Amino acid sequence: MKRIYRLFSILLLSSAAFFVSCDPVRVDPGNGQEDPKPDPEPEPTPTVVKPSEEIQQADLFASDALSVYYLWIKEIQNDLKRLDPDTCKTPIPVVQQIRYHQKGKEVDHWTQLTDDLNSMTSSAEGLGLTYGYDLQAGRISNKNGVYFLLVTYVVKDGPAEKAGMKRGDIIMTIDGKEITMNNIYDAFNTASVKLGIAHLTEDGYLGNVEKQVELAAVDMWEDPILLSKVFPLKGKKVGYLVYNSFDVKSMETLPDVFREFKEEGVTELILDLRYNGGGFVKTECERASLIAPMASVQAKDIFQTEVYNELLTEAWPDANTYFDKEFSYKDGDGKYDISVNILDAKPEISKLYVIVTGGSASASEGLIVGLGPYMDITLIGEQTYGKYCAGYMMPPDELYGPKSKVDYSKIKNWGIYVMFSMFADKNGKNASIPNGIPVDIEAEDDPFDGYQLGDDKETMLRAALTAAGKTYFTRSSSSGKPFPTEFIEHGMPRGMLIKTDIPKPIYKD
Repeated sequence: MKRIYRLFSILLLSSAAFFVSCDPVRVDPGNGQEDPKPDPEPEPTPTVVKPSEEIQQADLFASDALSVYYLWIKEIQNDLKRLDPDTCKTPIPVVQQIRYHQKGKEVDHWTQLTDDLNSMTSSAEGLGLTYGYDLQAGRISNKNGVYFLLVTYVVKDGPAEKAGMKRGDIIMTIDGKEITMNNIYDAFNTASVKLGIAHLTEDGYLGNVEKQVELAAVDMWEDPILLSKVFPLKGKKVGYLVYNSFDVKSMETLPDVFREFKEEGVTELILDLRYNGGGFVKTECERASLIAPMASVQAKDIFQTEVYNELLTEAWPDANTYFDKEFSYKDGDGKYDISVNILDAKPEISKLYVIVTGGSASASEGLIVGLGPYMDITLIGEQTYGKYCAGYMMPPDELYGPKSKVDYSKIKNWGIYVMFSMFADKNGKNASIPNGIPVDIEAEDDPFDGYQLGDDKETMLRAALTAAGKTYFTRSSSSGKPFPTEFIEHGMPRGMLIKTDIPKPIYKD
């Protein structure tokens, strides 16, 4: 910007000189001398306001983190100059703007800079203020401006469950007002809320608001293990597990679920990832090791391969993640100190059915991709989201290290979620690139169908059990709702694929 201003100033001065020289010379007829012309006023020096010290540190941090870790650093190298600490006042949107595009199309949808790393990290760990439900937004398409929120599930011991809310509840009012695009997110982003609940009538029409539910958000861990059960089926037993996030804390309890499957004699598994947007790589690997053949786990075969940028490829020559029988995770804040051995909990799973939707992303896709060469897998539902990258949530102190001379004192709660690798199976293949993994059997998630998750008549579970060999003698009871609805897409997956044990190259001051 300085260069442009100087050029503009030169042009102005040149123009002024031209007009002075072309001006007729004025002569005083009394003495024959030229009438002296006053010197032109000097151009004012522009006042350049630099970004604040906090923003300058954030600019430097974002540029340094991307330079070291970013998967597509070669493609965006020239754009890093936009994070110049002397000029860039808005590093958060700039990072979003410069993340990798190809032929004008955004490839990287996920890398982001934040000035509130604690909230982002807590969300990924299933922590934070919550009402304990998941909602799908929608509208009645033949009525102008009539919106609703549909409950897809409620978590155990959350405010919504305690208030009697359940899958299929239709929220028609918020704090006594009809839902509009101006207040629809008050059901997500407020500390307390009053919801008007309606249900479908017997003939499938949308009824009036029947009850009001008042909720206060609580700070709680949302257990991603929503439910598990076993279905006896034609001489075999099929396990069913609804798992909504690959969070760290569930590493401790996942083996307990599979131990019950083993004790019940489960040989086939229906894994329901329809609402699972991802999570931590270590938890994903533990889950994969609980499902994979015992021989592969004992041999510590390759679960996933990964592709990094040139710098990280040189720093980390072994770009593989392996099946394992022991898992541990310890963070520096003392929140988690987990150590589990999964061998006694491993059932022998010969067939895997996975329920997926467009909300199944990242680690959910990674699990399917990594297990593919080892398992007979049938996908049921809708094509997955297509997040085929692993990211790392990095605060400034981890990038620079304790001995760094870089000043990051103003940005201690800033952080960057940076895409640093692409995952693939042991053969280097990844079916989720570029737009998600297609399914083998199509089925639509339908909370209007009148059944709770785990009911064998629920639409997507019914499709999975049918694939596993269950015979239904009655037609599926779909909602058959006569009023037309249109769901509003969330726009982002529900989670992120996060590396918890990523080794860090030494940052050179």
